[in-house]
Amino acid sequence: MNRREFLGMAALLPWLSALPAEVLAAAPRPQQRILVLVKLAGGNDGLNTLVPYTDPLYYQARPTLGIPKHQVLDIGESYGLNPYLKVLKPWWDKGNMAWVQGVGYPQGSLSHFRSLDIWETAVDASNYSDTGWLGALLPGCKPGLHGIAIGDSAVPITGKNCNTIAMQSPQSFLSQISLLEDIQPVTTNSVLAHLTNVHHQLYAAGEQLSKKLQHPAALGVNFSSSGFGRELESVAKMILTGVDATVYMVTLDGFDTHSNQAGVQSNLLYQLAGGLDSFAQAMQRGGRWNDVMLMTYSEFGRRVQENHAKGTDHGTASVQLVMGGKVRGGIYGDKPDLSHLDGEGNLSHSVDFRKVYGTVAQQWLRQANPWKPFGTLPFV
Repeated sequence: MNRREFLGMAALLPWLSALPAEVLAAAPRPQQRILVLVKLAGGNDGLNTLVPYTDPLYYQARPTLGIPKHQVLDIGESYGLNPYLKVLKPWWDKGNMAWVQGVGYPQGSLSHFRSLDIWETAVDASNYSDTGWLGALLPGCKPGLHGIAIGDSAVPITGKNCNTIAMQSPQSFLSQISLLEDIQPVTTNSVLAHLTNVHHQLYAAGEQLSKKLQHPAALGVNFSSSGFGRELESVAKMILTGVDATVYMVTLDGFDTHSNQAGVQSNLLYQLAGGLDSFAQAMQRGGRWNDVMLMTYSEFGRRVQENHAKGTDHGTASVQLVMGGKVRGGIYGDKPDLSHLDGEGNLSHSVDFRKVYGTVAQQWLRQANPWKPFGTLPFV
């Protein structure tokens, strides 16, 4: 390897934690439970996602942004889905989809960066951590590969002993890895030992992924050609081909809707629904729907009152969507109280997000619950 090649490969190092050489060599675990995280970056507006369309205060606060009653997809309990989520309605009717409303945390931050940091590391608003909320859980699930993130974000699945690969796409990862020649780790110098060990790990990971993905499973489902659709298609192929990761992560960006929210959010929710529907169909056709749970998250919601630019500003509590063959469908959490907002016009949270995380840890991943004092929800 020459200097140029070495520097090119060095750029990959931040995306790989201490990945053992045999990380992908283990046989697939057909019954292994898998979590797919869907990050809605920017702060998705929960009120126009799961719509409290029977509450007159909703329309008073949103004279132009409120979803008209005749367009809302009624799902009972005085709620309706945004019409651009209509392809998900059959999954709701099957009982495979749950909504958790009023999700937030005390002293909610309105900063994208700080609030996202809190959500992705599960710390209190006054604390900081460099370990993702799944980073300490996943090593207990199994040895080997713990997580794969597609895109630029992998914080929830990072940690000292958490083996995670982050990539722009499987194709780009494999094309970069193909430039490597294997070298055996050396022990004569601590810095050189680290570099050669990571080099060896990258090579081993690439070799194993290449073998798995040379003949990817046929999905039998058409995915959108959007970036989000392609990411979920890649995840579906890896799962059905037998890549042995516990958590996958994808991102849909653009939810910071300070202006023209109706058009922007509608397009994003349309992409979200189409991607999730195709993914769910692929898992069902491939016999893995009962082994997979999808969960969305966003750094915060939006303010109740629409602004003068026909958008909404940073808020606090919002909604999370959970889907899967073993999900217990329904609406969890208290109905948003639009008559009692905080001093800045934001909703008060009724479900701490760590209650959701604790449910995933305990009921889905079958690990000890680090957030036991917050309790759990029965959506699994």
